[in-house]
Parts: sequence; C-alpha cells; structure tokens
Amino acid sequence: MTPKQETQLKKLGPFSIAQAEKMGISHQELSRLVKEEKIHRMERGVYIHTDASFPKEIDFQIACKKFGPKSAVGGLTALFYYNLADQVPGHTWMLVPPEKRATSKVYRLIRTKTPLNVGIIETNSYRIVSIERAIVEAFKLATKMGERTAIKAARIAIKSELTTLNKIGKMAKELGLDSYLTKHFEAIVGAIEE
Repeated sequence: MTPKQETQLKKLGPFSIAQAEKMGISHQELSRLVKEEKIHRMERGVYIHTDASFPKEIDFQIACKKFGPKSAVGGLTALFYYNLADQVPGHTWMLVPPEKRATSKVYRLIRTKTPLNVGIIETNSYRIVSIERAIVEAFKLATKMGERTAIKAARIAIKSELTTLNKIGKMAKELGLDSYLTKHFEAIVGAIEE
C-alpha cells in the first residue's frame, strides 16, 4: 500500500473491497494488511484503516456499505436515532430492496417496494430515513415494533416541533402509505390537542 493509498483509506472510514480495488489495492493485499494489523476487517467485505476515526454512526456506515447504495437506515433504529423511541434496538434496522438478504443477526432487514429515494437523507457515508419517513414506516411496521411505539414517536416529533402532521401526511402520500397513517390519525391528533 502506497502512502497515498493509506491516506485515502484513513479518510474513507469504513470501505468496501470494491472501493479498495478502485484505489489499486487487491483483495490479496487487503488480506495481507489485515494480518499485519494495518487495517481491520469489520465485517465480511467491510474494512477500516487502524488510524481512521470512528464516527458515532459507524454502524450505519458499515450497514450501508454492506447493503449497497439503495439501502437506508430505518425502522426502530431511525426512531431511536431521532430520540423518538425509548427502546434501544437490538439490531440495525435497514430498508433494502426486496431481493436483498442478510445472514448476519446484527441486521433486521425491511424489504420494501416503497421508493428508496423518497424521504432519505444522504450523508457522506450513510443514508437514513427522514423523521417523517421514520414515523410513516413505524405505522406500516406497527406489527413488528408496536402500534404504541409509532403513535408515541409521532406525538413526540410533533410536540417537539421536529415536524408537523402535514409533513408526515405528505410523506405518507408520497410513499403510498397514507392508509397506515389514516388508521391512527385520531390517536395522533388527540394527543396533540391535549
């Protein structure tokens, strides 16, 4: 590994085999660098330089590298990230296209046909659903995370002025999930008016 390649890897944070190969680092060289403890293998196909800084959202970065550019952090993980859920997720919940699979028990995949380019916030290193999409998805996934969790998340977000009911409704309509929100509309509005 050249000094230039090393500098690039330090800046990248978590990186995939494909990213390393684009820099001219072969799979065999990656294996050698892991043995020499110059890089760490974080998970199958995901590595990080030993001197790279570990950002707070390292799990999100790894998950997005693993599941590709059409994936995004969502579900209970997103609600917890936005401080809209008290329950600490036991897995990293990921929205992925229907064909994606995971063998690792670290992830909880939400295979979805809803557009993965609507209500997504893209950072330099990972993708996460917006607050509005997190709430709408919570109602859709009420059987998996609990109806109360979804209602509470909506109430907290609106009362804290993180979003509005109109914005949540608009997101639900864009995703084609407005029926899930309509079903719980009275529970959300009733709490806001209290």
